Amino acid sequence: MKSPFAASETKEHRKTLEQAIFAAKFTRRMREDLLPAETVAELLGMEKQLKQHLKAKNWDDGLPLAEAVQTLTRELHPAPKGRYGLRENLEVFVVVMAVILGIRTYFLQPYQIPTGSMQPTLFGINGIADHEPDWTDRFPANIGKFLLTGSRFVEITAHTGGRIPELWGQQDGFYVFDFGGRRYRIHRDFARFVQPGQVIPQGHVMARGLRKQGDFIVVDRLTTNFIPPRRGDITVFTTRNIDHRDVRPNSAYIKRLVGLPGETVAICRRELVVNGEVVRTPEVFERQQTAPGYQGFANPSPQHSAFFNRCEDSLTLGEDEFLFFGDNTMASLDSRFFGGVDGRNIIGRGFFVPWPFFQRGPYNARAGLVR
Repeated sequence: MKSPFAASETKEHRKTLEQAIFAAKFTRRMREDLLPAETVAELLGMEKQLKQHLKAKNWDDGLPLAEAVQTLTRELHPAPKGRYGLRENLEVFVVVMAVILGIRTYFLQPYQIPTGSMQPTLFGINGIADHEPDWTDRFPANIGKFLLTGSRFVEITAHTGGRIPELWGQQDGFYVFDFGGRRYRIHRDFARFVQPGQVIPQGHVMARGLRKQGDFIVVDRLTTNFIPPRRGDITVFTTRNIDHRDVRPNSAYIKRLVGLPGETVAICRRELVVNGEVVRTPEVFERQQTAPGYQGFANPSPQHSAFFNRCEDSLTLGEDEFLFFGDNTMASLDSRFFGGVDGRNIIGRGFFVPWPFFQRGPYNARAGLVR
């Protein structure tokens, strides 16, 4: 019976031969245009002999040849040192970054969901103001909690006392105001802790609770060049040339595609109506009516200037126009307000949430495919 030590030694010898084969192949490919033809042939011959030793399981017999190969390859292709090593590493870094940017530009691109307009399919940044911190909110457990769920306990206190400004700005679900020489961003879910015009002392808690990061979604930018957009797709588009006072110019919105070019779209009794027919397919539109957490498609209230205030209101799309609604139409700035979107604005289809991994929300609790 073979001893464990002998088995370990055999494994180590085999690994030495495999590494020598790799070194010979790598050196030959990297220096083939610079080395003499006889040297390239010598490397190729050594590589073949090592492979024969591996095939025949002559590990020990192949060791001298493996050592000779390692010595020769170190001479022919020495490890880079000094500025040459820095240059080679920099070249590798540039190539890697070019590949990453190429993938991001032409194939797959990540986006973060900032608001709740697509809930409960996708979750934006939100807060739980009545959350009481526990051991998972203390270091170092809070790091693991954030990495897994995107949640962390926050507490913002006033660095000075005084009167809070009466006018606040709004951006992606946050109230923004300047106070005491600093700018504060308070998520609207924490707004109960401080009010416009309120006089507060130094150290006053302005926001406190569990803040959850918005979903990160991966967008397929490639297939939209070959496959026409389909009703029901989760779609990212730019706001270029969209004329509405509340739409941020040159930003990206993520909504669900509900209307295609040439169609006449309406909303009646919280259902999507296209060309006079209630839309039930694909399944996401049935889910919009029946699944927990979904509320159907809402008509904007009459005081808002919109295209779909009543059942009788409809919008006919142009030859390259698309219509987009948020799944949470109770809190979504979408095509109900700014109308059709030019097809050239479409960036791609959202299909996968890689993070947070867990506790994203009641409908999609974990990371994964979304539709």
